[in-house]
Amino acid sequence: MEEQCGMSMRTPDLKRVDEQAIRFGCSGSYKSGGYTVINMDFQYDRNFELSGGARINFVVEGVGIEKKTAAEEDSVFRLKPGDNLPTLAPGSAYQESNCGDPVTKTDVTPIQGSNWHGWIAEETFAKARGSCRPAKEYTSRYRCVHVMVGNDKMTAQLDGVCLLRKRELSLENGFSYDLFMDLLKTLRFKEQ
Repeated sequence: MEEQCGMSMRTPDLKRVDEQAIRFGCSGSYKSGGYTVINMDFQYDRNFELSGGARINFVVEGVGIEKKTAAEEDSVFRLKPGDNLPTLAPGSAYQESNCGDPVTKTDVTPIQGSNWHGWIAEETFAKARGSCRPAKEYTSRYRCVHVMVGNDKMTAQLDGVCLLRKRELSLENGFSYDLFMDLLKTLRFKEQ
């Protein structure tokens, strides 16, 4: 995977509803100014439409993370000169739930791995009011996050996924945030 996709990660030993092991696949090339899309489908419910709670997609580019955060287009995070922490780009933020409940808080936290550094942002939604019932991803049972990691030569971005707050070793209710963080710790870029 590292040769074709530009990075590698170890996936937990879990199976989807079709009994297939979850794993990452990729398409495209991060070389020569292009990008690679690395995705993992963890769909469990046969009748559920794919959404932010059923797939993890990273976009990998051959661009250093500092250059990427300074770019005005297609960057999950923006880092202004002199700031220690970036902000979530307006086009990347969820803004509101399916019931129109706004994001009330966005926490950005630095993260670091073997040959990369970056940030994870978590958005918190207001409680639903009225008769609208929020999709499960927008409730307190889930953590909706955005990730950007990289080094001097490469960047990987995940523009939003909602993960189970409680650690679960099954995909029946979705993919667990703790398992995602374990997976992220194994991320390694091909180029440094």
